[in-house]
Amino acid sequence: MKSWVCHALTGEQSLSWDDAEAPVCGPGQVLVKNHYTALNFPDALMIRGLYQFKAEPPFSPGSEMAGEVLAVGEGVTGLSVGQRVLALTGFGACSEQVLVSPPMQQIYAIPDEMSFAEAAAFNMVYGTSMHALKQRGQLQAGETLLVLGASGGCGSAAVQIGKAMGARVIAGASSAAKCEAAKANGADEVINYSEQDLRDTVNALTDNAGVDVVYDPVGDKLFDQAIRCVGWNGRYLVVGFAGGEIPTMRANYTILKSIALVGVAYGMSAIKDPAMNNENFTTLFDWYTQGKVKPVVGKHYPVSDLPAALAELYEGRAMGKTVIEFS
Repeated sequence: MKSWVCHALTGEQSLSWDDAEAPVCGPGQVLVKNHYTALNFPDALMIRGLYQFKAEPPFSPGSEMAGEVLAVGEGVTGLSVGQRVLALTGFGACSEQVLVSPPMQQIYAIPDEMSFAEAAAFNMVYGTSMHALKQRGQLQAGETLLVLGASGGCGSAAVQIGKAMGARVIAGASSAAKCEAAKANGADEVINYSEQDLRDTVNALTDNAGVDVVYDPVGDKLFDQAIRCVGWNGRYLVVGFAGGEIPTMRANYTILKSIALVGVAYGMSAIKDPAMNNENFTTLFDWYTQGKVKPVVGKHYPVSDLPAALAELYEGRAMGKTVIEFS
């Protein structure tokens, strides 16, 4: 088989399409033929050595994929050869065949209606956003949710899940085109925070009450505006730092409006509480078949263009989820 391999932590130029030994499925493992890999911002960070998890080269990047089961190891239940699945692997998903080892890595059978491209783009962003809004943010029907980076993978999933949970969703994005995409994705209102003051606009939209929950995968300088958009007893969800810098906040600010700054660690939460994660995905797959959520798949790249796709993601030019076709 063949696999994309990162040979040094220097970005896209370190990647090569190499021959690799086909993996062997052992006990407790599942071997999957890869049809599509979806890219996430951490993938672009990992090949630069900038992600919190430091993989040592050589390694295959890519954290999620979808395909068909080729083999099922002893002790694995609920899956069979030929079944259509998605998987969250952490890394190693940019290969023609991928070995998945649950429960440290996730694998789920997908609905018949779901395409492989959608399935590849589903786990990371919908798993993260569901856990963030349901378990960590305790979002309730009728509350107001502010989603930052609302046209990206995580942001677009958060907009859809917020609507499915019955919230009013205000979407923030960095351009007019991205705001239009968020509006088409179901947001009730949109804010172009490159041109509009985020705090002033949120106050105008909420009669100065602020929002109940902020979903923030961006961080950086936007944090200083967004934290001031939170209303009384609000929750600020720290999802990631796609904007670059990790912001800081004076602790006394949490007291002024009795707000909670809440970290979202989806991957480890799913490992520590698989029953919670399984319940979330049961709901998410039901919402998918009901048409309430649908992955916003942006560009489709052939497998040969993986370096260009990662560069676009790192530079913040991607909208929706970027997918790589292996089949």
